[in-house]
Amino acid sequence: MTKDWVASVNRIFRTISGSKRVDKVPFLAFAGEQMICRVTGKTVRELYSSPKVYANAIITTFEFLNTDSINVPSAYAGPSEALAFAEANNKLDAIKWFDYQPLMCKQGEICKTEEDIEKLEIPDHGMNNLWKNSLLAAKMINEKTKFPQVISLSIWSVVQELRGIEAYKDMRRNPDLLLQLCEKIYESQMDIYENWLEIVGMPPNVFIAGYAFNRHMMSFKDSMRYEGQFIKRMMEKIKVPFMLHNCGTSPYFTEVVKEINFIAVNGSHPLDIEYWIDFKKKYPKIVIIGANIDVSREMLTGTPSDVEKKVKENILNLAPGGRYICCPVCSLPWGVPLPNILAIPKAIEKYGHYPIKIS
Repeated sequence: MTKDWVASVNRIFRTISGSKRVDKVPFLAFAGEQMICRVTGKTVRELYSSPKVYANAIITTFEFLNTDSINVPSAYAGPSEALAFAEANNKLDAIKWFDYQPLMCKQGEICKTEEDIEKLEIPDHGMNNLWKNSLLAAKMINEKTKFPQVISLSIWSVVQELRGIEAYKDMRRNPDLLLQLCEKIYESQMDIYENWLEIVGMPPNVFIAGYAFNRHMMSFKDSMRYEGQFIKRMMEKIKVPFMLHNCGTSPYFTEVVKEINFIAVNGSHPLDIEYWIDFKKKYPKIVIIGANIDVSREMLTGTPSDVEKKVKENILNLAPGGRYICCPVCSLPWGVPLPNILAIPKAIEKYGHYPIKIS
């Protein structure tokens, strides 16, 4: 049966807007290069070789998993952005390629010294083959499925790629240097946005990978200084709704939504469902994407029955009233059993049709 992407588009974006015209809880998943390789049998280099090959492999994977979402995993401010900086600064030896997983950057190698940061060149993403092919693949997916492609940006994710552990030392020893690096990364993110506008078009939303907003990494004050203030600047310039992704184990969700106007939060922690019930009561107009469905727990080591119970717990507690999207967080790892992933849309069919009564 051909996938009804129009129904999925309506399901996702009506949920985000708070519409009552939603038939059931949407299923959003992060199927990265590992999962796409696994489903299609292609290597990462084959995926990246052409926009058409990449787009078709992505569509095949997301349709196989029966999700309501679809996105290009490399069009994200993570390893692909590290590659762009490595290429622009003649440091490609910091990049390591694999057959069936995303490329990796040796963290801290590109900005090892103060001079590296001071002389750091901003990438031209329109000239980088991976970024160009990723954006063209996003355009093709949009054209084939009519699913609007959401842009993903970040500051701290890139800081970690370029500066590594030294960034945490810089917070105390040389905060101005760290802010200089953040400023350059902000410029690079805006270059991604300009290329996205040119190739893909205006995004409906911005998905922020806000990894600074974690207690185990830094204070909330520092997270606002080294990431939050730059997100606010992005908001002023881009002027579309922003959603926050944070797959850390101790996120500042409650704190950050008081400071930054996010329309949605996406995470897997805290694991206590009571936290998410309380969050929904306090912030009923903020969409919850995920809650406590962690890819490294029931999804990875459990059974389809375990996954069904977890999905049921989330739906019955968080879906009544709308603004809830079922999502395992974060990217689906290579070893997660496929029956466990497919248990999610099955559980949604069983428990997720509206109207849903409060648990």
